[in-house]
Amino acid sequence: MSGVLELMNYAAPYAGNFLSSIRALADALRGRGVETVLVFPESARSRAWAPALERDFPVYYLPRDAAKAAGLLRRVIRKHDVKCVHSHFTDSHFYLPLRIALLGKPIPHVYHAHSLPHFSRGSMALRRRLIHADRILCVSEAVQSAYLAAGFSGCVLVPNGVDLERLQQTQTIRCPHPFVLLFGYDFRIKGIDVALDAFGRYDPAHRFTLGICVAGHGDQAREALCARFGAVPEWVQLLPPREDVGTYYRAADVFLSASRTEGMPYAVLEGAYCGLPLALSDIPQHRQLGLPRAEWFPTEDAQALFDGVCRAVQTTETAQNAAYVAEKFSLQTWTQNVLLQLFPKKERQL
Repeated sequence: MSGVLELMNYAAPYAGNFLSSIRALADALRGRGVETVLVFPESARSRAWAPALERDFPVYYLPRDAAKAAGLLRRVIRKHDVKCVHSHFTDSHFYLPLRIALLGKPIPHVYHAHSLPHFSRGSMALRRRLIHADRILCVSEAVQSAYLAAGFSGCVLVPNGVDLERLQQTQTIRCPHPFVLLFGYDFRIKGIDVALDAFGRYDPAHRFTLGICVAGHGDQAREALCARFGAVPEWVQLLPPREDVGTYYRAADVFLSASRTEGMPYAVLEGAYCGLPLALSDIPQHRQLGLPRAEWFPTEDAQALFDGVCRAVQTTETAQNAAYVAEKFSLQTWTQNVLLQLFPKKERQL
């Protein structure tokens, strides 16, 4: 049985939508007689989600030492007859060992670009050589445009899918209302600084409560809040990550994304599918989702953000958004699109 190597610089404390997507892809490959081999950084070994993957797939953990990592990848490629490498979130500790391991081997490398490129202009040529991808799967039009502008070729638009079943696993939690849900620990990129300014200035009675899901970076978020306010304000709740993330969506009254930039805004699609009214910053990545209904506000405009949330909380027409996400962004659609890129000439025979 031939194999696909999924090389992932992923060690988040929760499996999340990303690993749900990898599972869906692996199941589709297995149905076509192709084995999926998973490679994570060594730091992922202790994660709670690792044992379940180890039961279902061959799983390896990449050491930090480049020579040892390259040797491990060579052995994995040989043992599992790897015909394609599909990489995610990779940095220099992954690029170089993979580049060495693939020397002299006609094995295609498909690089999945989940976010905008953050490397400097001076390092772009080096990054192109290190990544050495045959195709780059870009999760949004903005990501595709940025990689093309950086001189990368083979950039294909493949929007991410959402694990809709995962969102239906919910519990009941108590929270004050109206409850505004946000995601992110980088307050500047996600525009949470603007949201804090908006609700601090324009909601003096603190009628709204902001629930910020910080995705395993609670200390960083708490430090940012203390630096700004001296302590975590009573009208802000820091929410820990949880696998049944649908619980937060079901508890909230509005989903707010004030991002200055995005790769693929998963959380917006999840909130839309769960029936939440949306208040979104007017950036290309949000507009390109094509959602039928949202309240828009200019990026970094605190007054407009607050007004947008006030309009959204009065919204009752959300079914159209949910149906749209189910049709356009299912994992089944994503899986088929990725399969066509992993084996562009052989998909029909797999």
